[in-house]
Amino acid sequence: MLDHAGPKAFVELAGKSLLRRAADNAAAADRVDSIVVAVSAGSEHRASSDLQGLSKPVRVVAGGPTRQASAAAALDAAPETEAFAVHDAARALCLPLLFDSTLLALNDWEAVCPVIPVSDTIKEVSESGVVVSTLDRSKLVAVQTPQAIRADLYRRAQADAAAAGFVGTDDVSLVERMGVDVHVIDGDATNLKVTTKHDLLVAASMLQHTPERE
Repeated sequence: MLDHAGPKAFVELAGKSLLRRAADNAAAADRVDSIVVAVSAGSEHRASSDLQGLSKPVRVVAGGPTRQASAAAALDAAPETEAFAVHDAARALCLPLLFDSTLLALNDWEAVCPVIPVSDTIKEVSESGVVVSTLDRSKLVAVQTPQAIRADLYRRAQADAAAAGFVGTDDVSLVERMGVDVHVIDGDATNLKVTTKHDLLVAASMLQHTPERE
């Protein structure tokens, strides 16, 4: 994991925080009208300062103890929105085109997420450390953000999950459990999630060699 004093969103990547890079890319998307940023309680002022001068309207709210709770707080701060795209600041290099493609897909579907093929062999392992089975890689994908959901559906899914005490590992899983189809679109292999020091080095190298990501 990243060794950093404070929230990961404020880790610097080539002179900008992950948060600012992610917000700049989202703001550059044609289909993004405004941005709500959920940060850990007490970090609101720091985030607001970091996001000064953003090209689209931005609101900063205090998030919750889980990703799901933070997304709910952001949703509550945008009662007028009809489409909601949830994104991780850790995916700071996501290009505006992927935001646009994901939101555009909501014209046809209620919930959408970008995915990329799984290249590794994936095995299921028991608690004792024994291989149980080898999964069919052709049926597996790695899920990315932004994940786009029609706002009325996402509000219902959030409320239903809260009532059931369900906590999902991503946003569209809340919709899945309601029996609503989640459609996938092509993700981007360079839409890296910065989790470790190595990821940060890879992201810095990508910026150095692909100026359009600056």
